[in-house]
Amino acid sequence: MLYLDTSAFLKLYVREAGSEAVQAMVAAQFEPLPVWEILEMELSNALNLKVFRGELQADESARQYSLFHQRQAKGFYFLPEIRRAELMADFRKLSGLTPRLGCRTMDIIHVACAMQLRPKAFLTFDYRQRELAKTTGVFEVPDLV
Repeated sequence: MLYLDTSAFLKLYVREAGSEAVQAMVAAQFEPLPVWEILEMELSNALNLKVFRGELQADESARQYSLFHQRQAKGFYFLPEIRRAELMADFRKLSGLTPRLGCRTMDIIHVACAMQLRPKAFLTFDYRQRELAKTTGVFEVPDLV
């Protein structure tokens, strides 16, 4: 299984630098991707931000979000069970690295979630988040940037 943070997951829906690499890695494995509420919220808002910034038309944003729901219905994604107390404990531990790495809250939350799910690899295009994920020693963190 792969865990994609929002910077990687968005590349399944919007063609930009790194999209081909992410799509190839996802296509090379056969397990559904974990998509929990936070990732879906971030995808929705990221598509809307693309519209705000003039990088995507509103109808294309809506089409891509609809495609997400179609893929979800077909079983390409699954809703993982997240143990909230464990997520919070891992978050507290990982946030202790923020003075050194400068990670944002959502970046830490994604890494903490992935620690529970134990994916083979954690995909991100955020340098700081990648460095944080490497500190866990739980999964591969390929250099996608």
